[in-house]
Amino acid sequence: MTSSAALIPSNYERATRIDQPPPSPVVDSMAWHRINSDCHETLGTHGNYWWQRSGYALAILLGKAGYSYAAQTRILDFFARSIAPRLGVANEPGVERWKSFMTDNHNPIELSWDWHTGHKPPTVRFSIEPVGKEAGTLRDPYNEHAPREFLEAALRDLPAANMHWFNHFESYFHLGITRHSATGHQSKVFWAFDLDEKDIAGKAYFFPGYRASAVRQTNVQVISDAIHAAPSCKPEDLKGLYVFQEYAREQAKAPLEMDMLAIDLVEPSQSRLKIYFRSRETSFQSVITTMTLGGRLANNDTDAGLRSLRRLWDGLFGQQGVPDASPLSASKHRTAGILYYVEFRLGSKAPKVKVYLPVRHYAQNDWQIMNAVGDFMSSAKVGTNGVTQSDKIQAPLAYREAMCKMLPATDMTRFAME
Repeated sequence: MTSSAALIPSNYERATRIDQPPPSPVVDSMAWHRINSDCHETLGTHGNYWWQRSGYALAILLGKAGYSYAAQTRILDFFARSIAPRLGVANEPGVERWKSFMTDNHNPIELSWDWHTGHKPPTVRFSIEPVGKEAGTLRDPYNEHAPREFLEAALRDLPAANMHWFNHFESYFHLGITRHSATGHQSKVFWAFDLDEKDIAGKAYFFPGYRASAVRQTNVQVISDAIHAAPSCKPEDLKGLYVFQEYAREQAKAPLEMDMLAIDLVEPSQSRLKIYFRSRETSFQSVITTMTLGGRLANNDTDAGLRSLRRLWDGLFGQQGVPDASPLSASKHRTAGILYYVEFRLGSKAPKVKVYLPVRHYAQNDWQIMNAVGDFMSSAKVGTNGVTQSDKIQAPLAYREAMCKMLPATDMTRFAME
């Protein structure tokens, strides 16, 4: 029912020095040091900044998740060559950075860990917005250089990626439109990577706001039209979309905010279509309504999942004994409320709904979040596939260690679990 966990940096960011962090007291990554010996002299100041922090954080997560040494070195080599040089300028004092919508503090990268709910080992993932070193300046005001360069690099590094739908949606949302977005940010495309033991699977995320503003349509209209126009899409194969559209139309009193469309870089017949949307309603009753699309997806499994979700909700937000209809504390932040996505494939009869739990706005602090996640995982007896339950419960602490490599420890006042 819930999505996998993703712990990302807080909103509170200060300038930092560009230096190499000391070896981690939690885990020292041999794979990271192996790749570092090859790349640290060629990455340059800005690439090294992201490699030394985000690359090292990624290495910690890979080690904690039980990836083999061979897999760690392959993934970290990909990160060092293709990712670190394309995350923009280092976070130096006085330097104006591109305000990526990827995270609340505008870092263009997010790391995540899928704990799964069965006996599969965890999967580490990360998402990025390619950012040029001059993005946001007069030389590159709309961050147009790095995305093109990254696309070329991605095609080299991921030769199995199927780009049919990417090319369609990228063109549909952005070709021939004004450069300004009415959505409150200027990000256009995000990329994400699921890191398997033997492979790297790519995904792409598109923002409809540019085209919606240009053609004077709503975001949901633009997303729907883009899907209908996509190669291989036939009306009879889009029942999952129609179920969601019907529910969305019913929310006239509190309209859903459509943020993104995501696809897998695979054959269109195998790809998921994911529509991300935000609700400003924050009661658990609103979560129940949304997760079931107003009762359309209600069944015994869904009910059991919602009961489990309520236990996690109570622990994260201190809501034990609070009625389902009571909202969380008010916040007017752009990313406040609750983020969901519906997921369906061509031919799906109904979509699946997943929820992001917004602790960055509504939880007390990171230690409370750590304890809530640990208690929930312990009570749920998550399958470990060779990893001890003790190790699984300690996994949230690995996130804190990893995130401290992205921002100074003094800035780590809030995590987000999604």
